[in-house]
Amino acid sequence: MRHSRHGARPAVSGFLLDATPLEWDESLEVIRYVREHGIAQFIHLYNRIKDIEGDRLLWGDEVEYAIFKLDAERGTVKLSLRGAEILAGLQEGERSVPVGQQCNWVPEWGSWMVEGTPGMPYSGYATDLLLVEKNMRTRRARLLAALAEDEICPTLPCFPLMGVGTFTDPPARPTPGLSDSLFVPDEIINPAPRFAALVKNIKRRRGSKVDIRVPRYRDEKTPDAARSAPPPRDAAVAETLHASRPPRAQALEMDEVYMDAMAFGMGCCCLQARDLSESRHLYDQLAVLGPIMLALTAATPIARGVLLDTDVRWDIIAQSVDDRTPAERGVAAGGGEGGGGHAAMAGHGTKRLHKSRYETISTYICNTVIGQDGQDSSTRAALKDLGRNDLEVPMDEEAYRTLTQAGVDEVLAQHIAHLFVRQTVRWKPPPAKSDSHIGWRTEFRSMEVQLTDFENAAFTVFVVLVSRVILYFNLNFYMPISCVDCNMRRAAERDAADLAEAVRAAASSCCGSTAGVEDLSLFEIMAGKGSFKGLVPLILTYLDLIKTDTTTLATINKYLDFVVARASGELLTPAQWMRRFVLSHPDYRHDSLVSERIAADLLAKCHRIGAGLERCPDLHGDFVVPPVLAKDAYAVNMTSGEAPGARISSSTDGLMAMHQIRLQLQTRRRRLLADATEHRARLEAAQEELRNVETQLAVLAAR
Repeated sequence: MRHSRHGARPAVSGFLLDATPLEWDESLEVIRYVREHGIAQFIHLYNRIKDIEGDRLLWGDEVEYAIFKLDAERGTVKLSLRGAEILAGLQEGERSVPVGQQCNWVPEWGSWMVEGTPGMPYSGYATDLLLVEKNMRTRRARLLAALAEDEICPTLPCFPLMGVGTFTDPPARPTPGLSDSLFVPDEIINPAPRFAALVKNIKRRRGSKVDIRVPRYRDEKTPDAARSAPPPRDAAVAETLHASRPPRAQALEMDEVYMDAMAFGMGCCCLQARDLSESRHLYDQLAVLGPIMLALTAATPIARGVLLDTDVRWDIIAQSVDDRTPAERGVAAGGGEGGGGHAAMAGHGTKRLHKSRYETISTYICNTVIGQDGQDSSTRAALKDLGRNDLEVPMDEEAYRTLTQAGVDEVLAQHIAHLFVRQTVRWKPPPAKSDSHIGWRTEFRSMEVQLTDFENAAFTVFVVLVSRVILYFNLNFYMPISCVDCNMRRAAERDAADLAEAVRAAASSCCGSTAGVEDLSLFEIMAGKGSFKGLVPLILTYLDLIKTDTTTLATINKYLDFVVARASGELLTPAQWMRRFVLSHPDYRHDSLVSERIAADLLAKCHRIGAGLERCPDLHGDFVVPPVLAKDAYAVNMTSGEAPGARISSSTDGLMAMHQIRLQLQTRRRRLLADATEHRARLEAAQEELRNVETQLAVLAAR
């Protein structure tokens, strides 16, 4: 990191405001230093707080919001590149909000995006679970208040028309630059320095643009593919080989949906366990549940204007940030520009890495595992013998030796020495410096953002409660890592939530026995089957045991009922609902393509549903999503005013008259309801008497 000559330091929330990230070639000069000192810093933190116990639970959520410019009448929708402007307004608005009612707003990767979190973390009291949906609704209301009249902000993972025509406002077209994309312009990248550097350095490290391919949904008129690979990297070469077919046109002729920029890949619960051993155990167990929650929250059936044969964005993200060199990906053997290797890189940049930096975990990290003999084991070999860590885990051997020599156990040392990756679950050490103690954190990442605050709150609360249940009952969901990877692939499948045997699950319910692995449906995982009690009954039992108050239980029961209804297939996933919307749209031509009119209608509907302005029984059944209005964004001060007489005007007279009429109408309504109730009672009594008379007449007639 190079700071400006003014000596500026990294700014709020870790986002750089006045500093210049290193270019990839520059970073190679210091990469060994960074790696070695990162290990040293971890050892220092580990030794400082490894024995701390009894930390109170602190947790929160993150929701990423996208801003679109909609012209419903003309049927157009674009990315609104006003993210930085809207973010500044939101942050300014929070300064006048009382402590305890604030939200926190930070930049996101895209210049059409902002990220919102609670202003303060939630605590371990059950009543704090009631704050989640309320805070999410407040965030949505404040964002709505910051939008222009023609802007909307539905919460969904991906913009359906990313990379299709001119899809931004203001208009921008792809040109050679940071991304070198055939489809997306660099203007969509957030102007904060870190984001452009990320795009540029991933491309430099891997030696090429990212190469994202997702299977296309094939309909009755979907055209056959003309090619199986994207055009050559060099645009001039591509033009020469196919003079009449420019590279973009060639890319569109592929059978798979091809995407070539981070923008296509670029919504998580942050949970803190009470102490180190608990956080490691929690990390392992939540990793097993990652695919389950991905399938339940699936919300990405469209990319680059094409219906996909998958329902989630996980593979798109993984491919969009894949910075592995060709040698690490197993497609080239050498160094330099072709292989990407360098002596300063971990493994010289040539060691085979089987996963992208954003992927499922490669190893469990809890060092207390109960074997079949009932004995604790805390070694890498023990975990492998138990069949848990059954995948190859490439790591920096030098870092591993440094860690173990410093007293870090083998299992954790392997994890830290493993090349830095982003995964379904992240285990995060405390910050190096903090005004208050922040413990070891487990972050759950696989869930896709949902359309409504009700859904997002339901799944957030569910994951928090699952984390408590895991620790309270000392649950063991261990299965081989290879099975977790298999589940992630199955969770991405189209309509995975409806599969009869959607995922594999560990059926053991305590750490005292070795977990068996069997196929269970999502509903069986939630409700139970045989000896496996089910996640929801476990949660409800836990809440009863800790004597949760009635008001909190009522809301939690509503959330859990919703999760079970989604798992049983009674309610559609957002991906299923969006796909049906497209397939039934009058403009759809059964060719797998999503036109701008279809996308505009879809996003307008998503926005109305998310804001509670339109009901969607297919998604929510009888669960009610109240409206979220911009006027409810901020609390108002109950001022007494300067001079009461000065506030009486024609407009206030009109308001008072309106409220008088309302009171009169409400009074009249209550009286009419009472009269109607009385008349119904009389009618029912008369009908009952009539039935008795008819019965007696029938008896007499029979004689």
